[in-house]
Amino acid sequence: MTPRTRRPVGPAALAAVLLLALSACTSAAPSPSVIMLDPGASASNLAMGMSETEYSPAKPEPPLQLTDQNGQAFDITSLRGTPVFVFFGYTHCTDVCPTTLADLRTAIAQSGLPAKVVFVTVDPARDTAAVMKSYLDLYQAGFIGLTGTAAQIAAAAAAWGVQYSSGPADSNGNYEVTHTSDVFLVDASGMLRNHIFAGAGSPLIATILKQVSG
Repeated sequence: MTPRTRRPVGPAALAAVLLLALSACTSAAPSPSVIMLDPGASASNLAMGMSETEYSPAKPEPPLQLTDQNGQAFDITSLRGTPVFVFFGYTHCTDVCPTTLADLRTAIAQSGLPAKVVFVTVDPARDTAAVMKSYLDLYQAGFIGLTGTAAQIAAAAAAWGVQYSSGPADSNGNYEVTHTSDVFLVDASGMLRNHIFAGAGSPLIATILKQVSG
């Protein structure tokens, strides 16, 4: 899982970027695979097979206890009984983060299955609970946003094998955050089943969700 650098975006441009991303769907170049997409799914979304994303064997979900976008204590164990996508990113991200969240929203709808999305900030200095709430409300998808102190975020990221690093700030106070861009999928019993690469696209994500829920 290689960290990726994302350009920062100022608050004035954030809403416009998100609105564009919500209707976007990233497709990666096709390559040989061992998983079949649902009928009608585009072959261009078949970027990797299940063998490239599975944890084999599955393992218990790492701990995730932070503060949600409503300022309430959150524990991922409260979501048992429903598959959960966990994604670490930040609200000033201009491309991978909003596109991934949009793809997750579309994939859940395409699958017809219940699933939750938990978005964990790697930029707690800017991403307060209020900021996370405003950001995720734009998706209108019931996403859960998590934040905390710098130490709490560092501990959570380490538990999930996520790496991140903030770059220097520019004259406006904006800065980049390089971070692991995989999406983690936990099944309904609390077992970590997949780490899905950035750019997988909603059809492949939907197929993986169906595999985990079957």
